[in-house]
Amino acid sequence: MIHSANITPDFLVGLREDFSNNPVNKLMQNAVGRTTVHEIALNREIMANTPDAFSVRIDDWKVTNQKRSGRCWCFAGMNMLRSSVMKSLNIKDFEFSQNYVLFWDKFERANFFLQAIVQTSDQPQDDREVAFLLDHPLDDGGQWNMFVSVVQKHGLVPQYAMRESESSSNTGLMNSMLLNTLRKAAKDIRDNYSDEAKMEEIRKGTLKSIWNVLCIHLGTPPEKFEWQYEDKDKVFHREGTITPQEFAKKVVKQDLSEYVCLVHDPRNPIGQTFTVKFLGNVVGGAPVTYLNVDIETLKKSTLVSLKMVLLYGWAVT
Repeated sequence: MIHSANITPDFLVGLREDFSNNPVNKLMQNAVGRTTVHEIALNREIMANTPDAFSVRIDDWKVTNQKRSGRCWCFAGMNMLRSSVMKSLNIKDFEFSQNYVLFWDKFERANFFLQAIVQTSDQPQDDREVAFLLDHPLDDGGQWNMFVSVVQKHGLVPQYAMRESESSSNTGLMNSMLLNTLRKAAKDIRDNYSDEAKMEEIRKGTLKSIWNVLCIHLGTPPEKFEWQYEDKDKVFHREGTITPQEFAKKVVKQDLSEYVCLVHDPRNPIGQTFTVKFLGNVVGGAPVTYLNVDIETLKKSTLVSLKMVLLYGWAVT
């Protein structure tokens, strides 16, 4: 016999009584009414016993702020590069345009998603790969190899060449518009999976819509800009007009393709590389690859990288 799964009044009465009779529940309810759970759950004893002195300090620069966006990977990549730029140019502070990298990541990632939808257009809608693609068409988050792909294709610009906008610092509304556009395109592509010409027409038309949304929210990325700066000795440098690709080659001294992304995942064999299918942003770019290492190797590599930044302006490859 199958019992009814309805929520009955008697069941609700029991829930109310159990909650009210537990003084801890009432205390938590009162606390969370005015303060976030994260603040309440913070262990002050651990904080008090955590030292804030560091043996290796690599900078005293102005902090960059991703605000209400998931661009941590973009900021991490650019912050790694900015120290060598400041050393080589003898300038006190410098920022790359995070908005510029965000723009090209979003646009390239839209194309990457549409290409993946074309490749899986003959698979069932409830296929796990299709479900993954539709669930994550255009997240803010990313990986090191994705940052490298954007820089290698589109270059970089200084902060003043494409400044932050409201939507670059708070991506939620813009992302919702992009997601709606891409998911509609995915349906249209899948409905026409036997017609390659039609699928290509949908892809290009969707990219035009994505471009317009990004330009409205983030601004139009510059094809070239005037590169000029003042160094620590108050000497003004005017380098003339330069493209983002030329600028990246001029100021980035590292070969970004030589860097390896280390992770420690005890679930998988140590010493092997891993990737995730359909994880990327630039069609034709290097695949996202992780090298799994033991925790001690990860710690030692981190320390060596910090010391390399301190001495030479960039991390070890």
